[in-house]
Amino acid sequence: MQNFSFVWNQYDLVRGMFLARMTEITEEEADVVPDGFTNNIRWNIGHILLTQDYLLLGPEGMKCPPYYAAMFAPGTKPADWQKEGPSLEALAAELKEQHVRIKEELQSRLNDPLPKPFELGDKGTMHTYGEMMVFTLFHEGMHTGCISSLRTAIAAAK
Repeated sequence: MQNFSFVWNQYDLVRGMFLARMTEITEEEADVVPDGFTNNIRWNIGHILLTQDYLLLGPEGMKCPPYYAAMFAPGTKPADWQKEGPSLEALAAELKEQHVRIKEELQSRLNDPLPKPFELGDKGTMHTYGEMMVFTLFHEGMHTGCISSLRTAIAAAK
């Protein structure tokens, strides 16, 4: 059996850094959509949560509230929301719970094949839970960068 502790160490690092950055964000700042952007900080946080659940656990294993798909799925935006987004506190709690749950559910399954290979357009295909886990860490980092850009644009507009 292969030792994947490095993947879990990276997950702890990435999620820990992300949660620490969330403490710097105010509820008001989380809802600003600066010129040139289509989404806000709250959308990016919810998108990370929803996407990791979907990609690693599939629609049947997701623990996110069902209405999150209409708010945070790819292609959605706050301008189209039918209800108020969850608080930063609620999102942080869900991210912490997800972190524990995913580690428990997938701890010994990173080498297992996904139910169906996941094709990322013409960019590549993921075949195992381990490949998908590593991709979700990249995805979380990418959206952390988006949040940094949003915060810079919000500060510049003040």
